[in-house]
Amino acid sequence: MERRKALGIVAILLPPLLYSFYRFSIGALVPAFESTYSVSDATAGGVISASVGLVAIGVFGGGLLAQRLGDARTILLGLVIFSASEAAVLAARSLWEFSALFFLASFGTGLVITPSYGVIASLLPGRRGLAVSLISAAYSSGGFVGPSLAGYLLVYRGWDAPFLALALIGAAFTAFFAAVLGMSGKGGPAQAPVSYAKVLAIRAVLVLAVADFFADLGFLVFVSWTPKYLISAFSVTGGGTATIDAVFGVGVGLGGVGALVAGVLFDRLGGRRSLLISGSLSALLFAALYLASPLPLALALVLVTGFLSNSFWPLLTATAQVSVPEGQVTSAMSVVQTAGFVGAFIGPGLAGLIGGAVSSALILATVVPYALFFAIIVAGYKDPATRTGTAVAA
Repeated sequence: MERRKALGIVAILLPPLLYSFYRFSIGALVPAFESTYSVSDATAGGVISASVGLVAIGVFGGGLLAQRLGDARTILLGLVIFSASEAAVLAARSLWEFSALFFLASFGTGLVITPSYGVIASLLPGRRGLAVSLISAAYSSGGFVGPSLAGYLLVYRGWDAPFLALALIGAAFTAFFAAVLGMSGKGGPAQAPVSYAKVLAIRAVLVLAVADFFADLGFLVFVSWTPKYLISAFSVTGGGTATIDAVFGVGVGLGGVGALVAGVLFDRLGGRRSLLISGSLSALLFAALYLASPLPLALALVLVTGFLSNSFWPLLTATAQVSVPEGQVTSAMSVVQTAGFVGAFIGPGLAGLIGGAVSSALILATVVPYALFFAIIVAGYKDPATRTGTAVAA
């Protein structure tokens, strides 16, 4: 039984890990994408934003499907859609064909996100804080592989290679997940469906959703535009671009450690104080990163910023869980996470429109959203009066 449980935990960490390979490789792909299809920063930002919008639709739909099909089956559907779409990208011969398949892959990844928390909760009952942190850590840890792999394949194997790699990795992950959890019903619906409108009527959920909107807006700008910014701002050429992608990947990967630290902070300090620490430090680090010179200092700041900047996600997810009655937890998570992806949908395109990979545009599109996130938590959120360390882990 313990071996089966361990295999189940490994299996449920694969979908967020796959999503992170995909999401964090996008920044490394932007220069090659613009060159391949002869598009501007504004167009590239629009395509990236639209892809995140499809993730948001997937997150919203995933919450609904999970209440009917079960969490594990919904995740399996998302994995199949993603892997098939990435393989089909190899046949794309125009911007429109590529974009359609890119968007479909994004929708598939969206389906896996909220149900993943349901499955791991069923595998780790009574360890909610740990469960949330593990999913978030798996997501961030993909940064160690995604950008560096994409950068290497682009330089040495060409435009199609990163998509073939993602398709093969996706197929392998899908097979393992299906063998361990796919048709087991594990993490199936344990509660009656709750309307999103009812959950949004809870003040805490509304505040957390708005905060997530701004935080994820800024975070996706960081993920999507920072590699190109570093390459262009410091005139990096040739194989040096792969080095930039690798360092960026390590920084984002360190976010996995940051997610675990965020879980510890949540258990010790509560949601409000942890969120305020995360938001304020992230805003300061973004400003420092996009003003930094020379390149070694900027790369050092990438590592620190990557460690901290995604800590808002596990904190907001755990805070949403303890802010509603037990029967409304899944719906509350879906609402808050969907709001985050709506912000993420806007962020890359907004940055592209106001300047793309230039310092002033990136400061405006990261520092301001994180400052608003901080202000929203200050003004609108207080920890539940009954919140305790035991309640969080219940």
